[in-house]
Amino acid sequence: MTFVVLTPMGNKNVIITEGVRPLWQTLLAAACYTLAVLLLATFFFGYELFPKAGIDNRWNVKLCYSAIICAAQGVVFSSVKSIYFNLKDNTYKTEYSVGPIKVGSWKQLPNVAYVSVFRQLKKDGSHTYEVNLWLTGNKSFTVYESSHMESTFAMGENTAKSLKVDLLDARVPHNYKWIKS
Repeated sequence: MTFVVLTPMGNKNVIITEGVRPLWQTLLAAACYTLAVLLLATFFFGYELFPKAGIDNRWNVKLCYSAIICAAQGVVFSSVKSIYFNLKDNTYKTEYSVGPIKVGSWKQLPNVAYVSVFRQLKKDGSHTYEVNLWLTGNKSFTVYESSHMESTFAMGENTAKSLKVDLLDARVPHNYKWIKS
């Protein structure tokens, strides 16, 4: 996950977003989209980048499949995840966007019991820090993840203050601390 910004807007809304993708990811996404368009043009119209006599790639299913794979890779490198909280209406929305195309819907925000910041061990032996919202009924969802402890803890503190709930500091395993908001 890339750099995340927590923006309180007045006293009513909170936005947690990945922000803008790095330049190298944007360029890689543009290359994937361009290749997908070229492959689709070859599939539908028979245009060829390197024409060979006697070979017609029009309606070649492999080209269509390759174009779909390239477009999917473009989406992976250009999508941005944002989580919006409307505290006035007590709703939230997880939104995924690729350029001007945005997908997400508003849902009722269940009662948030507390916010936690904890260290999560990865399969490769390294670790990451996560900020989770814990809901009534012992359910949770992750709103932020980073390998930087300080920025993750700051995100957890700001989120807990915005939602007016307590923060569970579980960055050190088996040494949990409750912080009142």
